Amino acid sequence: GDVGLQLLPENGREIARKGEMIKVSAQEQFPVQHPYFDYKGPDILVFTSPPMSKENSGRNAVVMSNGELDWEKPGTWTGMLDRSPCGTGTCAVMAKAYMDSTLQLGQDFRHESVVGSVFTGRLVEEISEYYTANDGSSSSSSHAVIPEISGRAFVTSFTDIVLHEDDPFPEGYTVGDIWAS
Repeated sequence: GDVGLQLLPENGREIARKGEMIKVSAQEQFPVQHPYFDYKGPDILVFTSPPMSKENSGRNAVVMSNGELDWEKPGTWTGMLDRSPCGTGTCAVMAKAYMDSTLQLGQDFRHESVVGSVFTGRLVEEISEYYTANDGSSSSSSHAVIPEISGRAFVTSFTDIVLHEDDPFPEGYTVGDIWAS
């Protein structure tokens, strides 16, 4: 559904706040039973909208956690945004589009991020899989699609990490700036 946000960089703080709250609510209200992994549910959230550029298929903002949300502490109701369209997020959006019959196997899907970077993906195969739950309690089959993603990445830093033997914080620290407490 529509949460009343335009996917623009200047709305980043509110996109991250609402996205993190929705993601945690989904984890709490809709537990996931993954057939192979202990997985609590969505660990990223993708907001989607029509693209800004008509060359692209869609636009997104991907919200990731930067701490643990505590409903009793509004200062923790935040996250951070991916500068890329996110490979995992783009794959999820393509799988949903395939399920809705708006994307076909082999069709290019150009996905722009909230800052305008672009990944190109396509679905190359549909598969069916039979599995048994980890505890052996049930068996089922599922349908999935195999994606391919391409894009560009850039080196943003070279860093030498130095640890002085007398450093009182050898494992780092956090302060109440962007990191949830």
